[in-house]
Amino acid sequence: MQLVRIKDLLSDKISGEWGIEPKDTEGVCVIRTANFTNLGQINYEKVVIREIPENTVIKKRLQNGDLIIEKSGGSPKQPVGRIVEFYQPDERTYLCNNFTTILRPNNSKVHSKYLFYALLFNHRIGKTLRYQNKTTGIINLKLDKYLNSEIPIPEKLKDQIRIANILSRAEALIAKRKESIHLLDELLKSTFLDMFGDPVRNEKGFKVIKTIKDICQFKGGGTPSKSKPEYYTGDIPWVSPKDMKFLYISTSQDKITEQAIKESSTNLISKGAVLMVVRSGILKSKLPVAINNVDVTVNQDMKAFRSTEVLSQYLLYYFISNAKNILKKVRATTADNLNFDDIKSLKIIIPPLNLQTQFAQIVKKVENIKTKYQQSLQELENLYASLSQRAFKGELDLSKMEIEEYKLDGHAEHGRSMAAEEGVEYGKK
Repeated sequence: MQLVRIKDLLSDKISGEWGIEPKDTEGVCVIRTANFTNLGQINYEKVVIREIPENTVIKKRLQNGDLIIEKSGGSPKQPVGRIVEFYQPDERTYLCNNFTTILRPNNSKVHSKYLFYALLFNHRIGKTLRYQNKTTGIINLKLDKYLNSEIPIPEKLKDQIRIANILSRAEALIAKRKESIHLLDELLKSTFLDMFGDPVRNEKGFKVIKTIKDICQFKGGGTPSKSKPEYYTGDIPWVSPKDMKFLYISTSQDKITEQAIKESSTNLISKGAVLMVVRSGILKSKLPVAINNVDVTVNQDMKAFRSTEVLSQYLLYYFISNAKNILKKVRATTADNLNFDDIKSLKIIIPPLNLQTQFAQIVKKVENIKTKYQQSLQELENLYASLSQRAFKGELDLSKMEIEEYKLDGHAEHGRSMAAEEGVEYGKK
């Protein structure tokens, strides 16, 4: 590995262009930072059409392999300097706007994909923070100074290509795992609707209809005193909205002691309840619900539901399927919150227990498969992070690259076996 200034790896640096509103539908496509994703990809669906002089278009049109860097924008939580890679998605002409700059790699010195991953890594570890300043409310990147900084790079182009290919493969596998998890979630939603119909319209004509208040017992939560740090040295999960990222909860970021439960307003909730976030900014767009796989406690932004008339899996997917209607009841006060009386007054159909049991069995099978996907996803993300860190800190042993490739081969094969199992389980549905 050698250290090389970023600017010495470029054949050109081209400023962006905004142009004017087109008089008709003719014009060129302009990529803005709004089209950037944090994964280094471009969302081409939301590009804008602008009128730009032809001679400028000729000088500044994007080419395959160009990198586009954000030079103005950012936020307190997201440093300026995001990077994306351009590849022609269609036959239209593309430019980027004046908040961005094109970095054109010198292909005789650097593989464009290697440079892309190096700059993506820089942004993710916060390196661009050192080169930003704030003027008139806008965060700007001191681009020339940033491009004067160095990155580690293998001397041989074939080694750069090999590293880039490994990272690309890892990224592709990560994307596949995420898509598989998403599809499994969608499968359960559609299965619920197939078996029980829309929970509001009662399309299946179930005769027993009650309210949530009629069929559930409720428990709320609280926060043990932060002035007593000894409360937070236990092993009992204390679930808050930040922990509600999965449909099944087995742990939490914070854990408390039995003494903390006794001396606060929180309650111990035995496993198998349905947990719901009732106060959080996330309620603007999502209703987090989950089943606790272990005994837990919750904070004051959460509620727990337990019923003797419906199974927890049915109640969970009732809330998921009815989420849009529930979120309409969100009130913006000091914090976005649901009026719990509104939740308790919701009507719910009570299907026969054997039908609920059949659905619960399907949920169990699908969730078992999903757990394997999530474990694989975590392993792949760890591998990607490790590879990136070692590569772009100059610590990657190029003589041992076959080991990394072997690991990815293993994950690819694991994915194929899980997909086969998935097909069998779906067939059993």
